Amino acid sequence: MMRRTMTKARAPMARFLRGNDGVAAVEFALIAPLLVVFLLGTTMATQSLWAHGKVSQTSSVIGDLISQENSLTNADFTAIMRAGPVLLEPFPISDLNIEVTAAIACHQNPDDTAGSTPRMFVVWSNGWQNGAITNSGQRPGTELDDAPTELAIQDSDYVIQTSASYTYVPAISQKAGYQIDMKETAYHQPRDQQPVSYPSREGNDKTRDCDELMNR
Repeated sequence: MMRRTMTKARAPMARFLRGNDGVAAVEFALIAPLLVVFLLGTTMATQSLWAHGKVSQTSSVIGDLISQENSLTNADFTAIMRAGPVLLEPFPISDLNIEVTAAIACHQNPDDTAGSTPRMFVVWSNGWQNGAITNSGQRPGTELDDAPTELAIQDSDYVIQTSASYTYVPAISQKAGYQIDMKETAYHQPRDQQPVSYPSREGNDKTRDCDELMNR
């Protein structure tokens, strides 16, 4: 009698151990958080790469537009900068900062520029942020920051340096305070090989003369 009772008691336990009806649900409960994290991470990485590409495109296009000009006023500069928000869409523009600098290339020996690296001096510089020019930038007559080192250029030729910086805040991590600082710099030469002047932002004749700049 006792043995029969124990056998009956073991039967439900045996059926429970053999059952696999809830295995899929348990496995999903274990794997689902990992899948969500992977999905969010992939989305954030994709959006970040997209934003970075937009910043790179902005610096390149703005520099190309500036290089097509011969003379700039504040109104001209502002009009060109308005391309920035268009290029950055659909991302917010409040953290977009653009700085454009024109520099003159000066060689130690103006008659022998082949294979030599020129020194580059700022002729004018100006910036743009939050829909308005900042009237700031590198000072005329100083050496250009982040000047290109591998560039075949004639003495007294101009280089247009355009830097676009942007603070990207992923939508899925805004409350966490996570952000990515991006910066891209593009270099152009004037389209018609003539200096791009910006009278209201330039220094004096000495800051546009290679002899004066090299012999200071």
